[in-house]
Amino acid sequence: GVISTADILDRETTGSYWLTVYATDRGVVPLYSTIEVYIEIEDVNDNAPLTSEPIYYPVVMENSPKDVSVIQIQAEDPDSSSSEKLTYRITSGNPQNFFAINIKT
Repeated sequence: GVISTADILDRETTGSYWLTVYATDRGVVPLYSTIEVYIEIEDVNDNAPLTSEPIYYPVVMENSPKDVSVIQIQAEDPDSSSSEKLTYRITSGNPQNFFAINIKT
């Protein structure tokens, strides 16, 4: 027998399944056997990272020296395979490069 999916599987909802497969013959006295099948769902990067706040409003003093920490933004990725691979970058609003970001933290 071929086991196939009957619906879309989502790793974030259910990560694995245990199935019991039952096989029988058509003899006068039917014989049968069972086997346990463990199926693990592989994760794909199908969820966007989420920050704790949608918008941040940090404040920095005028004439602050170079390398003053302004804010630390934290994000989580619901995809289990992506959690340790988050990186950060400034994508707009910094034409004079007054701000820098650590890509890992």
